[in-house]
Amino acid sequence: MSWTRLQSTTLVWFAFILCACLVIGAMLWLTRSVIQTEQNRAHAEIRAEEQERVRLVLWRMDTLGTSLLLEENSISSENFLTKLDRTLPATVRFETPDGVAIKGWGSEQQLQICGTWLPTLVANQDAVDHDSAGLKKEDTISLENLEQTGQSAQTKYRGYKDEQTQAWSNRNEKASREQLMSKNVQNSYAFGQQEVVLNEGAAISSSLEFNNPLSEFKPMWFKDSLLMIRRGMTLTSFAQAIMVDQAALEKLLLNEAKLYLPNARLSRPIEDADDSFVLASFPLRLIPGNINLTPESIPKSIMNSLLAGWFAALIAVVTAFFLITNVMKLSERRASFVSAVTHELRTPLTTFRLYSDILQNDAVSAEKRPAYLRTLSREADRLSHLVENVLAFSQIERGSARSSVSEHDIGELLESMRERFEARLTSAHLKLEMKIESPFRCSIDSNALEHILFNLIDNAAKYAAGSEPPIVCIEMVAKSNVLQIKVSDYGPGISQAECKKIFRPFHKSAKQAAETKPGVGLGLALSNRLARSMGGKLSCSSRTDGHSGAVFLLTLPV
Repeated sequence: MSWTRLQSTTLVWFAFILCACLVIGAMLWLTRSVIQTEQNRAHAEIRAEEQERVRLVLWRMDTLGTSLLLEENSISSENFLTKLDRTLPATVRFETPDGVAIKGWGSEQQLQICGTWLPTLVANQDAVDHDSAGLKKEDTISLENLEQTGQSAQTKYRGYKDEQTQAWSNRNEKASREQLMSKNVQNSYAFGQQEVVLNEGAAISSSLEFNNPLSEFKPMWFKDSLLMIRRGMTLTSFAQAIMVDQAALEKLLLNEAKLYLPNARLSRPIEDADDSFVLASFPLRLIPGNINLTPESIPKSIMNSLLAGWFAALIAVVTAFFLITNVMKLSERRASFVSAVTHELRTPLTTFRLYSDILQNDAVSAEKRPAYLRTLSREADRLSHLVENVLAFSQIERGSARSSVSEHDIGELLESMRERFEARLTSAHLKLEMKIESPFRCSIDSNALEHILFNLIDNAAKYAAGSEPPIVCIEMVAKSNVLQIKVSDYGPGISQAECKKIFRPFHKSAKQAAETKPGVGLGLALSNRLARSMGGKLSCSSRTDGHSGAVFLLTLPV
């Protein structure tokens, strides 16, 4: 291969590898992007599901917490210490008029401690500001509406949200819960328990002013205890307080979260922190814990699309590879054909020119003239055979070859070809033997058969010349549905590796054509094509009878 041709081939393969890498790289990038997008979507759905569960649990806890507050607020000040059937768990309940010793139930030590806390508790309770002035009777919201509002609110933000949007929606959720809880508690107090009419048509407000006979309970943290306190006034002002059993309250509230957040827990909120996970009913912060949600796998439709894309990309790369390979092989064959044909034409043309000049100038004696003429005739036959093979192969390649099938006696048909075969073998000092069985008639293309057999005889004349014994044998075996014709010689034979190459068109290069026997590597390829065009097969092998030599077997259907 020349340096220029090597450079051209290298450039073609470099371009192919570059394009293949671009295609595969693009598919890898696309696959990674799609998978990452699907994973992000799955994790976003998990985060959204977690937030929805948290919101729903907060609404359920606040619904229960609001009911506990409503229950406590509905108890009159006279029955505060005597009523026992209450839902809210407490360790101490106590009350005291201003400046009077504390009374209530609980351990003496607890009551004593609460007595020391009372001024501070009342001050803290006064500092709690629930702006509920101007409530109207139609503003009352039931507990059922409270939970339904929470469920509808948690569907409002369903879907993917970034962290900033999520935080904003959580703060809105908390504000909604606080507003609805406040309305429930205050409306229940204002219109359900102790409505006092001071002026005609006006209900007393639930602020902490002393003209209100009894305010609602306000939960608050004091030291490490969760307390609830309310103020009232009859003839003198007084205060009532509850020390909540925090563990029991948390257990009661967490029962509402078991279905959605099995690992949730409650803790004391951080001071001065804008935390949307704090309950609106009690100052407790929800810690969701691990929810153990598993991301959904990538949908089959997307996986099938990716597989289809990869399949198409690989098919395109493989197809391009074989296309380039075949085009380059075709280019090499054409170059080999041109080189071999040039060599094959140069030799006889040189002979023609030399011998014709000698004969024209009478530079040869009369005795040698017939030998010169025979040489010219042999070279003419050689050129004629070459041109005939090229034209026949060209017709087969274009699909314009015509077959003429007619019924023949195979034995008689082979006998009619004997003279031409013997003439070719005689030039190589070889003899022809024909072994024909009993007469056998079948329909066959006689021209194609003669072309195949002559190419085999010509091949034997080239390579088996000087063999011992100098014989080329044609054997015919007729079976029920096939006709087998075997052409064998006693030449050097053909190796197994060479048997795979000799049927390729133009498999000889110019160098091989010059160093080996004459020919361009087209005769056997043409014979193979003709055999296949008739539905048959042409194969080669070495002799198996202990002698060297090649055996060509032509099998044709009948």
